[in-house]
Amino acid sequence: MNNRTYTESRRTYRGGLLSALVFALAALINSQGALGGSPAVNDYRKELDRILTGHRDPKAKLGARVVNLSTGQVLYEHDAEQPLIPASNMKLVVIAAALDRFGKDYQYKTMLAIRERDLVVVGCGDPTFGDEKLFQARGDSITAVFHIWAEKLAAAGVRQVSGNIVIDDSIFDDRFVHPNWPADQFQAWYEAPIGGLNFNANCVSVQVKPGKSGAAAIATLMPGTSLLKLENRLKSGRKHAPGLTRRRDSDTLVVAGSITRADTLGPVTIRDPGMYFGYVFKTVLAAKGIRVQGKVVREKLALGPDRVPAGGHGVAFHQAPLYDAARRAGQDSLGMMAEGLIKLLGSQESGVGSWETGRAALKRFLLEAGVPEGQFVIDDGSGLSRKNRLSARAATQVLAYMYKAPGGRFDQLRSSLARPGRDGTLRKRLRGPETRDRVFAKTGYINGVRTLAGYVQTKSGQWLAFAFFYNGTGKTRPLAQIQDQACELLVNWPIESTAQTR
Repeated sequence: MNNRTYTESRRTYRGGLLSALVFALAALINSQGALGGSPAVNDYRKELDRILTGHRDPKAKLGARVVNLSTGQVLYEHDAEQPLIPASNMKLVVIAAALDRFGKDYQYKTMLAIRERDLVVVGCGDPTFGDEKLFQARGDSITAVFHIWAEKLAAAGVRQVSGNIVIDDSIFDDRFVHPNWPADQFQAWYEAPIGGLNFNANCVSVQVKPGKSGAAAIATLMPGTSLLKLENRLKSGRKHAPGLTRRRDSDTLVVAGSITRADTLGPVTIRDPGMYFGYVFKTVLAAKGIRVQGKVVREKLALGPDRVPAGGHGVAFHQAPLYDAARRAGQDSLGMMAEGLIKLLGSQESGVGSWETGRAALKRFLLEAGVPEGQFVIDDGSGLSRKNRLSARAATQVLAYMYKAPGGRFDQLRSSLARPGRDGTLRKRLRGPETRDRVFAKTGYINGVRTLAGYVQTKSGQWLAFAFFYNGTGKTRPLAQIQDQACELLVNWPIESTAQTR
């Protein structure tokens, strides 16, 4: 959304009808002690309906629902049982299911072992390994774990590996890219593949620097790996117009165009997550003085306790909290994190994580949460597939289920979502003082779809669950502004004084 357009729209709106309504109804509430069916609440309900349906776009379909989580009272509904394309709000359901199944404290564990002449890495499906945002937040480089492993190998006396680097990523299947994702967007970061071993969100960048005018520019893979081939057609010139592409089903990247200054191109996706992991590890080992004579090969191993391969012994392991994946999927809408979560759900129930086994596990969770079977269709975990369906009632039912779930599930889900003006996909939305610390939500956007669902804490301290789903229109940016206006109204929603706060 254009920030200036949104800011002007929000100021105009809040300076007009909404502000006047809030002050007028506040006075009415104080004088009458409004309850669920009072004139004040009915006025708010009408105003919410006016906001959500007054867009004058005949193609836009709306599914919406608002629930008071303390009382269970439905405050507003509009075609709430109609299954719509949820876009990235599919991630909301997947995150909830993963937190419900595993809990916030679940730890991924990636194992490094030695087996005879080989180094062996056993994957656990961790999508956060080498994630740039997470590692930089800790002050680490994305290859920090590989450097630690190299140091532990050196301390154990390993100076050379005469065999191979063997990767076992069989915890997930070998279908890395979903068949229903847009075929023409395979190299975009949001369509990154998912495997049992992953690195750097399964993307790569290229750093470029100009040389003499008209001469070839300098291009360097980041991170370095011998798996990928870099075809450099980039020239140093008077125009800065570089481009980076990856050929379909290929490990060759092409950098072309011209540059006038240093730049970083990408990220673009890689083809095979497990092999990418293995070859970056091999590159780091070489830089640390440990030469691997063999190749990187894939093998399904017989595993013993702690996932150590039979006939081998563990050297090191890397642990990472599942909650990091949940936050990256929820706050930043990083699709491969959600795909990792849905496949992990499938692996726990069926041995091997796949979209098929993940769908079965997610369906089971939705039914347990009280969602009617006809109100959802599961295709992937990120919402990139247009075959997903979710009703507004289904979304709010999941939110309500997690609100009541034991073990702090509500706090875990809420804190995994984006917050207005602070982080994630809502960082530039709803930045007013009334909404800044009261809205926790998951955004969703693909062509023709705008969705928003999550929690609102009203000024009276009550918690509401909401879902505002729009489908079927090419002009979705104004609908995002409408969703924001609706959230502003919810913050001021009058709640009966007898309702208990959480």
